[in-house]
Amino acid sequence: MKNHEILRQARGCWEAMAPMRAARRRQRRFTYGDQWGDPATDIHGRRTTEGALAAVGGRSPLSNNLIRRLVKSVVGRYRAERAEEPAKSGELASRHERNRLDELDARMLEEFLISGMAVQRVGSETRPGGSGAWVDNIQPDYFFISRVRDPRLTDAELVGCLRDMSLQELLARFAAGDAERARALRELYGAMEGRGSLFESAAQGDVSFYHAPKGLCRVIEAWTLEYRPTLRCHDPLEAVYRVVPAAEARRVEAENRRRAKAGLPAVQARPDCAPVWHCRWLAPDGTLLREEDSRLAGGSHPFAVKLYPLIDGEVHSLVEDVIDQQKHVNRLITLMDNMMGAAAKGVLLFPTRCKAEGMKWEDIVDRWALPGGVIPYNAVPGIEPKQVVTPVGNSGAAEMLETQIRLFEDVSGVSSALMGKSVSAAVGHERYESEVRNSAVSINDLLSTYRDFINLRDRLLLSA
Repeated sequence: MKNHEILRQARGCWEAMAPMRAARRRQRRFTYGDQWGDPATDIHGRRTTEGALAAVGGRSPLSNNLIRRLVKSVVGRYRAERAEEPAKSGELASRHERNRLDELDARMLEEFLISGMAVQRVGSETRPGGSGAWVDNIQPDYFFISRVRDPRLTDAELVGCLRDMSLQELLARFAAGDAERARALRELYGAMEGRGSLFESAAQGDVSFYHAPKGLCRVIEAWTLEYRPTLRCHDPLEAVYRVVPAAEARRVEAENRRRAKAGLPAVQARPDCAPVWHCRWLAPDGTLLREEDSRLAGGSHPFAVKLYPLIDGEVHSLVEDVIDQQKHVNRLITLMDNMMGAAAKGVLLFPTRCKAEGMKWEDIVDRWALPGGVIPYNAVPGIEPKQVVTPVGNSGAAEMLETQIRLFEDVSGVSSALMGKSVSAAVGHERYESEVRNSAVSINDLLSTYRDFINLRDRLLLSA
């Protein structure tokens, strides 16, 4: 029953993060170009998308993806600064090289800018690349953590992730060469395939808590913070202080009896409790596949996690701050394109008496829309089709677009200087460098938070 309760708690934590996952999907959509998919309501009250509304009249909604440029600029700035740092040495350098962490951390920063979440898992295992400590980026959709308020996440009591692995990997990890155990695992996951509705997740999203993609097996890795009875022992004979499990109380008592007979000082023992991170690997039906205590130095769980800024437990990313400006830019570009298109083509006044026999109005519209199109009509004295073209006046759209782009830079804190844009020759070197430094200050908090995450990960990496 204990394992089913842990599974229930893990699912509860994962479902509580559904709003964060939904926000991340929207922010990822805007970052990679799909910027017209937000829900909207048309004049008839029907639910649609902003893109469908903008396309009324047959014109495609346009995008100028400033968010992608912003993300690439910050990641590029980070990689440039990292390249200037002193080279690491010793065991940490070796583990960095094996995991190619320069590349892995850059992609993690991109995720951090989009979602405000950075999650990596550190573990010691054997892979095709060798045995030792390995680091993996964890997609936020697969991660879960209990409710936290402390930016250091020291108040977390449950943390884990959803793992998808092939049947071959599942057997290698949890059967350990035992034929009977391998047969039981095959039967367990084979039976689950026919009972999908039993494990249907109530949470909305692209990822199901219980279901792995087709051809893979879902395993839930859940780490819980538990408190174990211990003995704090001081041995005056050997001048040693250590903490041992409470189960060794009898051994300590036997040692003290032996010392009493020999006239030696006894081991002083005091009962206490110590926190321990304990891992359970669970199948979707709650079956325990394996369990173990943390083997990392300090007894930590293997996840390096950073949630930004975690004020009142909330996560807000850099991309989230600039979505409104991006939407205004897209609307203005689409408006200007529509205005220029209407001014170039104008409207066609076609008298009804001039319509050729057998020709439909739809045919006339299609021919008029084509460059160089020919429209046959009946000549009527004093009456003929004519096109009315209205020149585009100064509507202020261009000035508004320029204002929105400036606001985009102001809200994000990433100015044109930080993006590496060329400047006028009238701007001196010292002024340009000053602009770069001032712009870097505005995102310094974000990058410093990410560097703290990297330092935490490196500590886990050295203890693995």
